[in-house]
Amino acid sequence: MRRVSLFLSFILVLAPMAASGANLVIVVTDPAGQGFNDPAPASPVGGNMATTVGGQRLNVFKEAARIWSGLLPSKVDIKINSSFQSLTCSATTAVLGSAGTSSIFANFPNAPIPNTSYSKAQADKLAGSEIDASGNAIDANFNSELGKTGCLTGVFFYLGLDSNQGNNINLLSVVLHEFGHGLGFQAFTNGTTGSFSGGRPGIFDRFLLDTTQGKTWDQLTATDRAFSAINTGNLRWNGASGATYANAYLSGRARLLVTAPAAAAGTYPVGTADFGPPLTAQNVDGQVVASLSGSATDGCNAITSNVSGKIALIDRGNCNFTVKVKNAQNAGAIAAIIVDNVAQGVVGMSGTDTTIAIPSVRITLADGTLIRANLSATASLGLDPALYAGADSAGRLLMFAPNPYQGGSSVSHWDTSASPNLLMEPNISGDLNSSVDATLAAFQDIGWFLGSTTIPTTYVLPSSARVSGQNGAFYTTSLTVTNTGSFDANLTIKFLGNNQDGRTGAEVTQLVRAGNTVTYPDVLNSLFAVTSGFGAIRINANSNLLKIVSQTSTPPPSGLGTFGQAVPALAPNDLVTPASSQVLIGVRQDTAFRTNAVIANTSEIPAHVDLTLFSSSGSLLGSQGYDLLPLEMRQIGTVVTALGAPDGTANASLVVSTPTGSARIATYAAVIDQKTNDPRTILGTRSGSDGNSKTWLLPSSARVQGANGAFYTTEVTLANEGSTAANFTVKFLGHQQDGRSGAEVVRTVAANSVLSIPDVLGTLFGVTSDYGAILFTADQATVRVQSQTSTPPPSGIGTFGQAVPGFGPQDFATAFTPRTLSGLRQDTSFRTNAVIANATDKPTHVDLTLVSEAGTTLGTGSYDLLPFEMRQIGTVVTALGALVGTSNASLVVSTPTAGARVATYAAIIDQTTNDPRTVLP
Repeated sequence: MRRVSLFLSFILVLAPMAASGANLVIVVTDPAGQGFNDPAPASPVGGNMATTVGGQRLNVFKEAARIWSGLLPSKVDIKINSSFQSLTCSATTAVLGSAGTSSIFANFPNAPIPNTSYSKAQADKLAGSEIDASGNAIDANFNSELGKTGCLTGVFFYLGLDSNQGNNINLLSVVLHEFGHGLGFQAFTNGTTGSFSGGRPGIFDRFLLDTTQGKTWDQLTATDRAFSAINTGNLRWNGASGATYANAYLSGRARLLVTAPAAAAGTYPVGTADFGPPLTAQNVDGQVVASLSGSATDGCNAITSNVSGKIALIDRGNCNFTVKVKNAQNAGAIAAIIVDNVAQGVVGMSGTDTTIAIPSVRITLADGTLIRANLSATASLGLDPALYAGADSAGRLLMFAPNPYQGGSSVSHWDTSASPNLLMEPNISGDLNSSVDATLAAFQDIGWFLGSTTIPTTYVLPSSARVSGQNGAFYTTSLTVTNTGSFDANLTIKFLGNNQDGRTGAEVTQLVRAGNTVTYPDVLNSLFAVTSGFGAIRINANSNLLKIVSQTSTPPPSGLGTFGQAVPALAPNDLVTPASSQVLIGVRQDTAFRTNAVIANTSEIPAHVDLTLFSSSGSLLGSQGYDLLPLEMRQIGTVVTALGAPDGTANASLVVSTPTGSARIATYAAVIDQKTNDPRTILGTRSGSDGNSKTWLLPSSARVQGANGAFYTTEVTLANEGSTAANFTVKFLGHQQDGRSGAEVVRTVAANSVLSIPDVLGTLFGVTSDYGAILFTADQATVRVQSQTSTPPPSGIGTFGQAVPGFGPQDFATAFTPRTLSGLRQDTSFRTNAVIANATDKPTHVDLTLVSEAGTTLGTGSYDLLPFEMRQIGTVVTALGALVGTSNASLVVSTPTAGARVATYAAIIDQTTNDPRTVLP
């Protein structure tokens, strides 16, 4: 558990962290030889290249500061007193860290709400200057004894930056969590008395809603607030941004469904476990029977009763949850239900044991007593698709409010029922990574962004061209910038070139009006007067609300039409860092295709980049390190053979990583047809467990005739980076129909392997002519989905097509988050088809709004989608009422349906060659 505490003194101030938004400064308060100054030698691990324990700890804090710096706007340095010291712990539990604001302020200049307390960091931000310079903003202490005998014995802080902690505890997640408290995720109320600190509510308190009493905490009496703090399941976050996050990211709610006998029948809420496999939409069905170890019901010793093939009912107490569930597993149980031994609301289960392979849940004492009185019972464990795990029926996030009150944990955390696990839950979870998830949504609700139009952001287009290519190709790049914000954006566009120090590159300034789209055709020539060259482009903007995409194309050998690829500019969170490598899936080199890879150093320091190529079966094919100059872009042509793999290699995965502490690397690959020179964009996705999902929606696949003689087929690539085999349930949803009845098959991908399925609709489903979305549901999260849809050119020699990735939770349009597709056109040269796909099993309404480059509405359309329905809107520009000849348009995809998740993308298709280019939202 992690607790909130205040007040430290400081000894040494470090240089502030460079950032595009706020400036978080780590202030070391440890004495010589301790904590951050611990000189004990340490080997580099997980991108953390320091060689002492203290140095590695400091690098973790710097990375946490960098992450928060890029997310929050502030002109005032946020100084964080940081130390390692002995905190409360035992052999089985430990306080990992404690942090909070050092002081609170109200009624300061520019205070949004009077008589309301704010953390020092937020108050300084809103005031525009430091209100009181006599103290630093945040005090943070971390446990120096962790892993030693008597303090969570044998479980240590993992000091790598790649979220690969195994059975240890990811220090980066803990530091991000504690910094979150200090930045304002903190109630300024005494949880046991209900009294406000300073006699006034905090801004956080104003968003705590007790649904039993129907009031937020600022509207309750102190006595009522004290009751609310233990009103388990009925304390909610009453913020719209929090609900936005819940509707977009949370999974279905876990539940126990008892169908017999009638006396116990019903749906029971459950707490989930941090260990073992999570519950899925595929229920675990069976008989619930009592677990007995002799006469004991606590499961702490070998289970002697017959639970084989059944769901074991076990009482809480006397040993760890992991021991109970492992004993049930050893006895052959298919799942375990732990019954609480105290009267309180539903609570999750912490613990770590990677050998546990059965799901388990925890239920209340009252529910357990009822079920135990009616054994054996028939039950199912699974997910309720109608409700979100960690949110109420209105989509509001639940707060942690156990009874009795837990000092340092209650109220100022999300509820432990959230799934996926959230950073600001009271207990550390092994699946957390470097994401701040719903914490940022809460900060939006409490006003962190008030007075800030945007956050200054650096975008990098990793490649652009005005240059000859192989087989007579001549590539040129157009650059399209859409400003989705309500304020004008100023851009400084710098051509970095290739194989050189990009700091000396030419640059120009441009203005993009609010709501407008600007296209720079042949960008290297039109902006920089380049006659022949290629390389990366950096765009420094005073806005984070820009959509930037490029189109690089070449005439085909016939000279008629074009073909090419769309490559988006990458924002800071899209880059390779020491904490987050990326993988490029579907790399190949053979007689039909070659692959070029691009790496671009977006930082103004030298950076080392490692490329590692793996076969489809996970074996190492080759590796190479590259030392990049500041802002250098490097293209590695025919990267498969360049790294030492043989010609004829297909379905390979290229992992791009960097050990350089402050490096930020942009990367992508182009898979190019050897006959036509048609390139298809493969974008990087985060490697390992960071940012993964079990469920992916491919919004479109085809085995169908197209316009102008085209015949499109889709190849799907399934990648599994996990250490065990992954089972995929592949369901063809079709188009313009209820996809729930679609055919489905199961395919297994071995550990650390890639499976390619050519002509997926024909191969898996026997389809002769059809198209539509495909839903992929895996039994683990270390998986990804990539597709290639292609057609022979009019000559019949070679192919051209497009790559479309599978969509995960972060990619969907929701009721709170519209998505924008930029650079759409309809004229004699190009047409645009748009795809919308309902990723849920509920009907969903979708609105399309087509906006001109000047920001005016050109047309609108509304579509009612059935459950899991996919719809393709052909020639979408004219379908929505705009004229032929329209170019540089933007399509805004939105939905008013609560809980909706809509995948969308567009294909811009050459009218002569039928070559499609993918425009992602």
